[in-house]
Amino acid sequence: MRRIFYLIAVIMLATSCGESIEEKAGRSLQSAREAYEKGDYPGAKIQLDSIKILYPKAFNVRRAALDLMREVELAEQQRNVQCCDSMLAVKRSELDTMLESGFTFEKDSKYQEVGNFMVASQAPMKNLNNSYLRGQVDENGMMTLTSIYKGRPISHNKVKVSANDSYAESDNPINTYTSKHLGVTTERVDFRFGNDEGIIGFIVLNGSKSIKVELIGKSTYSYTMRKEDVEAFTSLYNLSMLLRTIKELEAAKQEAERHIEFVERNKQRSEANEAADK
Repeated sequence: MRRIFYLIAVIMLATSCGESIEEKAGRSLQSAREAYEKGDYPGAKIQLDSIKILYPKAFNVRRAALDLMREVELAEQQRNVQCCDSMLAVKRSELDTMLESGFTFEKDSKYQEVGNFMVASQAPMKNLNNSYLRGQVDENGMMTLTSIYKGRPISHNKVKVSANDSYAESDNPINTYTSKHLGVTTERVDFRFGNDEGIIGFIVLNGSKSIKVELIGKSTYSYTMRKEDVEAFTSLYNLSMLLRTIKELEAAKQEAERHIEFVERNKQRSEANEAADK
């Protein structure tokens, strides 16, 4: 027990003879500045956060640390904006090139806020008498599969696609529509990517194979997907991923810009308060 008390006394003596709290906090502040100047913003934030936690009474250093934290956050978000702009330029160039490879765009400004991209070979006017799976991608990158059936009514609401011994199927449509003209029934069943239980992804992943399609309702109708339809789904899927990436980058840039505005307002408010105190 006496040995423990002795060790505690030695530690307290060493502490009292060592650096002050302000000096220790100041070293952390200097390390944060060096990290900031090198562009290591996460490292600078760690050092600045440690000052608040380890040296709560080092008031002068904490005030300086708060000012530096604002500068770090501004620089970090400005770099994020620049990074997003750079990546957006690349992705938009890729999009321009991709859209030149056989896509059509449809948008009725009276009824639609968002238009849709399709592959020219799947246009309705080129498939007036065909039963087939048609894909489309809206301007936000959301992909939809539409099962179009023409013939005697089967009331299908389930689509199964298979290749060899593997398959995917979905009975989770977002919309169904039936019409009749000159004795021929047309059934349309829409499935949205993400809620389609994998049928779109299955078509894309098995594009090199023969894919069988089964439309299941009160009765079943089967056919083999045409090669051009399989290729259309692959093209549309790639377009969907690219459009979604662009939307995500745009959202990230907007978030960074909002953060910059927030930090700058706080900085101005702090400077105004300091001026008033003087």
